[in-house]
Amino acid sequence: MKRLSLIASALAVLGLTACEKTLDVMDDEMSSDFGQVKNSLLQVRTRAGESADEATVTYPVTVYVFAGDECRATQTIGDEGQTLNIPLTEGTYSVYAVGGASADDYVLPSTDDATSTSAIALREGHEHDDLMTASATVTLMDGEANTVTLGMERRTMMLQNVVMKKIPMAATAVSVSMAPLWQSLMVGCDYAGSGGSYSLNLEKQSDGRTWQSTETVYLLPSSSSPASITVRITTPTGTRSYTYSTSNELEAGYKINIEGTYTETVGVTLSGTITGAEWKGERTISFDFDESGSNTSGDSPNDNGSSDGDLPAVGTLYQGCYVLANNGTTATLLSPNEASIGKSHTTYTYDAEGLNEAISNLIATTAVDGISGWRLPTLAELNAIYSASEMANALFEADGGMALVNARRYFYTDADGNLLYRMLSTPDMSGDADFPSTTYVRPVTVITKE
Repeated sequence: MKRLSLIASALAVLGLTACEKTLDVMDDEMSSDFGQVKNSLLQVRTRAGESADEATVTYPVTVYVFAGDECRATQTIGDEGQTLNIPLTEGTYSVYAVGGASADDYVLPSTDDATSTSAIALREGHEHDDLMTASATVTLMDGEANTVTLGMERRTMMLQNVVMKKIPMAATAVSVSMAPLWQSLMVGCDYAGSGGSYSLNLEKQSDGRTWQSTETVYLLPSSSSPASITVRITTPTGTRSYTYSTSNELEAGYKINIEGTYTETVGVTLSGTITGAEWKGERTISFDFDESGSNTSGDSPNDNGSSDGDLPAVGTLYQGCYVLANNGTTATLLSPNEASIGKSHTTYTYDAEGLNEAISNLIATTAVDGISGWRLPTLAELNAIYSASEMANALFEADGGMALVNARRYFYTDADGNLLYRMLSTPDMSGDADFPSTTYVRPVTVITKE
């Protein structure tokens, strides 16, 4: 990764050709475009932010030039030394630049394939770089040369230090995860894919009670507010997790430091600092973790009452279950497990009792130990599950649960207790009783405040 300080960030004139050709074919590229002579020239420069000390441009920078919905040119600027030109016909163009997305780490759309909503997707097994974007609209007149300067804006946040203190000596693993995060950028500089998450394993330090990671990691910001930060502590008796919903989004342009302290009586107290010094200023977010809403494996919860008398918050995990609703007196939980049933018309079409028995058995296998009252959701609850599926899946993925799949058919019951199903793909769809070959069971239950 190469960076250019603000003092030198006015790049040499950049030229781009519609087929990513070099200067050797400039004469051919100048010939025509849909019957018009390319006798106008667009010159592109990039610059960093306002601080001369820390302002940088992250290379490579890939530039896309659009006329309406059609991509007319794309080229990658590898470093400050390149000088290229973009011959174009007169007209109005949208110019987008994405810095830090190398072809080795990202799937980059080509000129022929690119649209403004094409994703610049991270390759599997790779990590984000310090991504930056910029955009501008330029109108070229016939025979004109126009220079546009693009101010690059940081689109990632930096996780740079995570430390958990006073962890029990018996702990065998400690991790911190964040969700939901954006998964990729688009060519047009917006974000795409709102169900991302990131989990970081901490290392035990020499004192035996401090777990830390100082690895620098670039992440795309939170895709919704509140976002969730979860700390997991594993001991020989099980894994206990503590989830906090932040009141502010985890935003691009900030450096993030998280520090937590474990106490036997409270659980975990975390103070989180998001520092934008030398990036976007400085901000501090403080929050406490305790047993409320925490998830425990290896211990048995009580009989559908919250462990400390307070109901867990919507959008968090409780005993591994997603909290779908909370009215102050009761909370609706969604199981992290699901199972499918394959129905042949000869087996179940004429055997409603057999189908109900089979579903009851599946509910038992997908229930969470220590919590009772599991049942199929109602249509209203299924609509709520659809609306919360991205957030729930991010938490399930980080916690080892099973993801909901919108393309699948899920069972529910109507107001009269009739067994129906519908695709989990859009809200307010009516159900169907003529079951297809494979339908899924994902149960819910209700806990009460003690």
